[in-house]
Amino acid sequence: MTLKSAKPERIQKAMLLELRIEDLAYGGKGIARLDDFVVFVRNALPGDLVRARVSKRQKNHAEAILEEIITPSPKRISARCPLFGVCGGCSWQNLAYGEQLAYKQRIVESTIEHLGKARPERVEPIMPSPAQWRYRNKMEYTFGADSDGRPIIGFHIPESFDRVFEVKACLLQPEPFDAALGAATRWARANDLTPYDPRSHRGFLRHLILRHSATTEEVIAILLTTEGNLPEPEGLVSALREACPSLKGLVWGLNAGLADFARQDRELWRWGEPWLEETLNGLRFRISPHSFFQVNTRAAEQMYRVVRDMLGDDARETRLLDAYCGAGVIGLFCASRVREIVGIEIARDAVWDARENAERNAIANSTFMAGDLRATLPLIASLPAAAIGRIVVDPPRGGMDKHALRGLLDIGAPVIIYVSCNPATLSRDLVAIAEAGYRTTVVQPVDLFPQTYHIETIVRFEKM
Repeated sequence: MTLKSAKPERIQKAMLLELRIEDLAYGGKGIARLDDFVVFVRNALPGDLVRARVSKRQKNHAEAILEEIITPSPKRISARCPLFGVCGGCSWQNLAYGEQLAYKQRIVESTIEHLGKARPERVEPIMPSPAQWRYRNKMEYTFGADSDGRPIIGFHIPESFDRVFEVKACLLQPEPFDAALGAATRWARANDLTPYDPRSHRGFLRHLILRHSATTEEVIAILLTTEGNLPEPEGLVSALREACPSLKGLVWGLNAGLADFARQDRELWRWGEPWLEETLNGLRFRISPHSFFQVNTRAAEQMYRVVRDMLGDDARETRLLDAYCGAGVIGLFCASRVREIVGIEIARDAVWDARENAERNAIANSTFMAGDLRATLPLIASLPAAAIGRIVVDPPRGGMDKHALRGLLDIGAPVIIYVSCNPATLSRDLVAIAEAGYRTTVVQPVDLFPQTYHIETIVRFEKM
């Protein structure tokens, strides 16, 4: 059944609707409205007139699958990648980059205003990425099987945890990764290795992670498998080095978890030096295989300068708390502007990196501690000398644990700078920060992820 102007109460699952797309949502889906009822359509752009079939019906909205573009939006451009529409990673690749930035700006402003209930004193124009393509310094791939049962390396089909499509090249990753994927695939097939099946939990090969330094152009690889024998791991090194001469290290690690998530429970073997070095703003940083580091190096460098400037000129005699500090990049970037930095990070390898990075850059006014943020905060209160005058928090995509956030707010720092990769969870935390007596002064959107809907946002809060 097709309805050109369906009443919301008549919309049901499997119904075919004719819709005019009006806007884009965080998550990359097009938005159509029928009175006050919203329909989200994947791969649809503002200005499109489409036919879409309802796949899910909720009380106040529905989701629909695009079946036909009746009249394309004038904003549409041709996607460069042959996997567009299959992959789902670059969902805005068919939208000109200037338009991508404009919609990201609107999403940040709208989300903060309507969900966060905030009225910032100033929202700056979004900072574009220095590179629109080939900007990612880290990629995680999953092993799967083709129709003949042979190993392939690629990404999950969207909304499918057990199906993988093969990726031979990706326009977001450095070109050496393209060659490395082909070499790893040929090696796996030559050794008759079986990919892991997330349904039966059988098989050997699980994930391949590649990381690249924008500074040195070197590459490291991490192979994750289940328990088992890896025949001649030196053979994989030789295959990768032939295809990717800039490879400097490889780690073979055990992933014993049931969930299809790229994690390392134990290192089984290594070759070379499996760490990278990056230079940002004249500082040298060591990045271990599993340490967090922003995937767009040059855009991150821009972002860290904004964070440093947001500290203010009056921060020089204060202590800076760098929560979720990772390898210490933000804190060390800001060390010259404060009296002392204290970093907290749950990943021990990252803390070792942070301490190494402080030493190699001769930054003596730094302390890095390993531990859960919520459990470690009482130690901060016991530190001598100056109180915490600035807090920088860069939490994971899910935002902050509410108890950890409460602990940070109880410190009562005059300024909090929040770096977020998810406007929705930022807005949730923004409400709690406002209730603790802080006002939102400056919002700076940053584009670290061209061709995708993802947005980085920096917010400065001041204690009232």
